[in-house]
Amino acid sequence: MNDLEAIAVDGVAFREAVLSGQPYKPLYVKIKIVWNCNLRCSMCNHWRDLSEPPLDLNFFQPIIDELAQLGCRKIHLSGGEPTLRPNLEDFIAYITSRGIRVTMTTNATLITEKRAYSLSKAGLRKVNISIDSPNPNIHDRLRGVNGGWQKATKGFRYLRKWLKSGGMRINTVISQLNYASLVELPSLAAALEADRLNLIPLDENTNDLHCMSREQILDYNDRIAPIIAKKALAVGLIQQEREAYPFGTTAEELSNSAAGFYAQGYYNHHQCFAPWTHALIDHLGQVSICCMMPNSPIIGDLRQQSFTEIWTGETYTALRRSQHLPQFETCRHCDMFLQQNRQLNAILPVKSL
Repeated sequence: MNDLEAIAVDGVAFREAVLSGQPYKPLYVKIKIVWNCNLRCSMCNHWRDLSEPPLDLNFFQPIIDELAQLGCRKIHLSGGEPTLRPNLEDFIAYITSRGIRVTMTTNATLITEKRAYSLSKAGLRKVNISIDSPNPNIHDRLRGVNGGWQKATKGFRYLRKWLKSGGMRINTVISQLNYASLVELPSLAAALEADRLNLIPLDENTNDLHCMSREQILDYNDRIAPIIAKKALAVGLIQQEREAYPFGTTAEELSNSAAGFYAQGYYNHHQCFAPWTHALIDHLGQVSICCMMPNSPIIGDLRQQSFTEIWTGETYTALRRSQHLPQFETCRHCDMFLQQNRQLNAILPVKSL
């Protein structure tokens, strides 16, 4: 989901689309351009699971043309590790030439100074770089490769040299192994000249790393979060104090977070607007709702249909018209678009029509 201001300006059309179950615009599309990764992260299965080779990036060019015609404003590239694709710059340049902003999530370990320059020159606007601790040993343990922290921070600095202000964000997944070390994370982020700090509760995807217990969350909120909030607010890495408390602060929020229900019950009573504004395309051309549910369900296959056919087709329409809440069990765990959905409901309350 993206560009709430644009949706607000076009509020009548957006409300009509939601109420009728028809598509709005794929404003923000994520493309997982590769499955493989060069790291062995504890919280991730990409390096454990085999997959077919990714489609040639040229395959996606007609799809980019379609997305531009449908009103797409941003494409986010991810993987696996997207910088494993050697012709990535050509792909970014093609997307940019169609008037669509390009952002990317990367572990930055493969970013050289030359690569940083070529990515920025191609049109890359923003990057999210994964750094899980200011402590190199803890980061490397979580990411499964010795020397990963050093390479990631070096890659960050190379990108910082070429990307404009506002284009560099640190993503940090909070887990049992790293939460106590995060008091120094704002200091590291400031030293790297990061623009934003994004604290992400762990989604339990593997047996190697589990969600924080209620006791650990309480410890984090008591000892760690106040320091993060003070330091990060002082240098503009976060905009509001609550961003340092991704597990919440009330008793109910803490209980939900300890169970991994980061949506805090919101989707038990409210619709997620992602099916009207967002799509995930994987490295094989399969289209899904979002990266919380990759290929489950599969909405369509771009090797067999155009994106427009999928976006306007029966499967997507049925999802948009579904009255069951939460729509999927996974929605209980998702905080990805939570704030944006709340804001959209506040400014465009579809239930009031």
